[in-house]
Amino acid sequence: MKGFVEEHTIKATNRTFDPKTFLLAVKQKALENFQSQTKVRLVLKARMEKLSPTDGSSIVEIRNFQSKTAIVLESTNLDELWTEIVEQILENISVFQMSGSGWAFHSIVGLEIHTVKYKPLRRGTYIPLPKFLASKKALINMKFKSEKRRNDDVQCFKLCIARALNPVKDHPERITRQLEKQAETLNFDGISFRMKLKDIKKFEQQNPQISVNVLGYEDKKIFPLRISEMAEREHDVNLLLLEDKHFVRINDLSRFLSHQMSNHKEKRFFCLRCLNSFTKKEVLDKH
Repeated sequence: MKGFVEEHTIKATNRTFDPKTFLLAVKQKALENFQSQTKVRLVLKARMEKLSPTDGSSIVEIRNFQSKTAIVLESTNLDELWTEIVEQILENISVFQMSGSGWAFHSIVGLEIHTVKYKPLRRGTYIPLPKFLASKKALINMKFKSEKRRNDDVQCFKLCIARALNPVKDHPERITRQLEKQAETLNFDGISFRMKLKDIKKFEQQNPQISVNVLGYEDKKIFPLRISEMAEREHDVNLLLLEDKHFVRINDLSRFLSHQMSNHKEKRFFCLRCLNSFTKKEVLDKH
């Protein structure tokens, strides 16, 4: 596919390695392929062994244990991502061995690293919400009322923050002159637009009353991209990042995330780091 998809293989030279030790040993070499703006999937190839039910001889076969596909962005913490991927692979091995098939780990063959360039649509302006997200009625997608000004919308982050601090009941998505003036009271010194995830920490430092969390969305799945380290602030703003370029305000977090856990309609309290939900805020705080 003309270089769009790549596969890298790290072979196991030491057959005494167990899966966890092997993955720890190859971590730095593997992370060299975790470039920004890529999707990554790891496949651990391992020899599995069991006894033949007929004559008791040893049967050895190669089995693949893969991780979920992960998106590597500029702001991604690679150490945390690697830990998550390793846990997925080890869990898959454990489930396979506990399935009653009689297979046991024998030795490592190697690790395959599959990468594909993650190319969101080219930078534009206003992005309509996908039908799946729009139906949730939990998001505010900022938009100029006038089509003539639509192409000027490159500061969606700033406008989402301003709307969170200055809520209105009617047409909260509209970008008015008043909202633009309110946005100018925020401190963006030294920060350029479009807003990058890595710059949000600087924004929080310059605006001590605000903390910002950012979630991502792909294939009808919602996942954390950036969770603020600034707790107990006056304004805790939750945003959704679409196509790695367009920020949308999450106006009702419980409604927005509720589809991920059940069909219950009561208000839920969510942990943004793991997306588990709880019926009471006290239980969430304890978690």
